[in-house]
Amino acid sequence: MKSSPIKIRAKVVEGAGRGRRLGIPTINLDPQAAGILEEGIWVCQALFPQAFWGVLHFGPRPVFNEEEKTLEVYLFDFDKNLQVPLHLDLEVFDYIREVADFESPKKLIERIEEDIRVAKQKIKSYQIR
Repeated sequence: MKSSPIKIRAKVVEGAGRGRRLGIPTINLDPQAAGILEEGIWVCQALFPQAFWGVLHFGPRPVFNEEEKTLEVYLFDFDKNLQVPLHLDLEVFDYIREVADFESPKKLIERIEEDIRVAKQKIKSYQIR
């Protein structure tokens, strides 16, 4: 496993619901919790009540003309029936890429799907806990 992950505890906040409408539902978090995290897309693990791997976005959302930084996580194999806690504990591992602009939401979805493939490959290389 690579060096120790960056640990983040963030308050869950309400989002616009865009991820759900795009078919990639995210949990939105208070971006102030990002601390020293560099803007971009990351491999992460959320720790509630079990561990869920996922991808984390920190930064603006240029495809939607939003300059304000956001912090949101898409969790793989997440059971949508689970209650999301008021605060989420994350371990942030590998950097995948910078925040980018896309010509359309469709192109964004294609890139997120690629980010997910990259993240899953990286996860395979980690020591299983």
